[in-house]
Amino acid sequence: MDTNVPTTSSGRRMRLSAAEALKLFQSDVFNSDNENENLDFSESDSDGEFLPAAAERSAVMESSSSDESDTENVPLLQYLGCKKRKVLQTNRKTNSGEGWERVEDGVLSRTLNTFRFSPKTTPGVNPELVSESSTPLDCFLALFDDEVRTSLLDATNTYATLKKTQNNPARKHSVFASWNNLGIYELYKFSAVQMAMGICKRPSIRDYFSTRNVFSTSFYSQTFSRNRFLSIFQTMLHVGEPDADGKLKIEPFINKLLEKFQLAFTAYQDIAIDEMIVGFKGRWQYKQYKATKPSKYHIKSFGLVDSKTGYVVNLLTYYGSTTSYNPTNENESSHSIQVFDTLLRPLGTGYHIFADRYYTTRVLVDHLLKQKQYYTGTVQRGRVGFPQWNDKLQHMASEYFSNSARSMLAVSWKDKKAKKPVLLVSTNASAGEVTNAKGKLKPSVIDTYNNKMNGCDIADQRLGYYGLHTRKTKKWWKKLFQWIMEICCINAYVLYKETRPGTTKIPLKDFKLKLIDELLIAAAESMPEPGTIVPTRRGRMSSTPVQRLQPGMHLVGYVKQDRRCAVCSTPAKPRRTNYICEGCD
Repeated sequence: MDTNVPTTSSGRRMRLSAAEALKLFQSDVFNSDNENENLDFSESDSDGEFLPAAAERSAVMESSSSDESDTENVPLLQYLGCKKRKVLQTNRKTNSGEGWERVEDGVLSRTLNTFRFSPKTTPGVNPELVSESSTPLDCFLALFDDEVRTSLLDATNTYATLKKTQNNPARKHSVFASWNNLGIYELYKFSAVQMAMGICKRPSIRDYFSTRNVFSTSFYSQTFSRNRFLSIFQTMLHVGEPDADGKLKIEPFINKLLEKFQLAFTAYQDIAIDEMIVGFKGRWQYKQYKATKPSKYHIKSFGLVDSKTGYVVNLLTYYGSTTSYNPTNENESSHSIQVFDTLLRPLGTGYHIFADRYYTTRVLVDHLLKQKQYYTGTVQRGRVGFPQWNDKLQHMASEYFSNSARSMLAVSWKDKKAKKPVLLVSTNASAGEVTNAKGKLKPSVIDTYNNKMNGCDIADQRLGYYGLHTRKTKKWWKKLFQWIMEICCINAYVLYKETRPGTTKIPLKDFKLKLIDELLIAAAESMPEPGTIVPTRRGRMSSTPVQRLQPGMHLVGYVKQDRRCAVCSTPAKPRRTNYICEGCD
């Protein structure tokens, strides 16, 4: 064949046109004395590639080991040994036996899925728990209610009692020797101090109680003594049974909070499912590693977030083979189906779910259609069950595909600066283009996906501002405890904003500062009677900001017999007064 190729004067081969190359290929290969000399080129496929006659083609196919059902559409070059050549198969078969066909822009106005949106309760904030007159503390306590607080106090005090028994007799300066049971009064103060620590971050916990000028902040030392706070924060804080192991250390507490999340707020129709990670470098058998994540080493959780508000509705923490998936699922179900069924369990039907390509499979999309749920998500190239994508799209060009049942729409679109097209499938979209806020013309389904998929990103962004869970710790369950408490505060912030749609938006920092002040007032109202608080140091107890907020604590009274003023008097110049504080007296 090489002798018939035209050459230039320098001896180099000339470039042939497609027709000349085809003619040369026919004359030198198929008309030679080999077994293919009787092949007939009277048929050709849709791409202009000539195929052998039906009889010869069927004979070759019978001798081949291929099990494909559409083998008669395979070009001749493929089964003659030219494996490196990429063959474009039009109307590629899927794993379910359905074919995909191209549709033009505007032809498919809407897919045929018409599921009724049927949430279990009215979408939005539960007015029985949170109203327009609710304060930040009311929104927070609607989630962190009496049941959750009581379980936390009982678990902490039970664990402390067990430790005191095991360390008897305790050393003089041991935390077990000076421990007193935690009450609601200190729990409110503890929550307020933790929120303040997330806003004003220090290198070490002890730095918050330091007297050095660079660190000194009287709020912390006046609200808590350093040793008492550290004994709660580092030693006695416990949220599970004393002998709990593995996920039982934290999962029951998280489930209690999730129930309160779902009771206070019902998600709107558009929801997003994505990973929500917690950075952790300590020892834990289920710790994950991914270099592209902001925290390479992390605890992985799956979150269901309302796309409109960023409210975290449900969570699923990954514990390997012991992950608490929906028990009604079959064990043979794929990982994506198990995650989706577990997260969607508290919701109704007709929701529109947005997710990324990590979850998108044909099996998942078909499963959600049976469950009467809409789905829109990006697709990883090469996933079985989707159309054959065109990798050579022009910039700002798009292609639409629809399955034979008209229940799914697939789109491929290449942005102006993108190297590869973005691939997306949806069960609730139309084949049309819109102009977005930046003036770009793009498929409407992609524009909708960009606007609705950021629910988990909004939640993660808020969590990263003032959360105490970013501090290092050796105990993985304490990481999750600080993380879920920060989510509780973020959800309370959403409840507060949603009940005031017409007012000016309050920043998250201002909301948390108001919440801290109100927690201190609540602590003052629940303060034990004078004399029941055990002093943490010798001498006269100083009046803390919490004690000053207690109703009826400091009242001015008049006495006939004057007394020496403890504030104005000095050793050199004593002063006396007839006015005293009845609360301190």
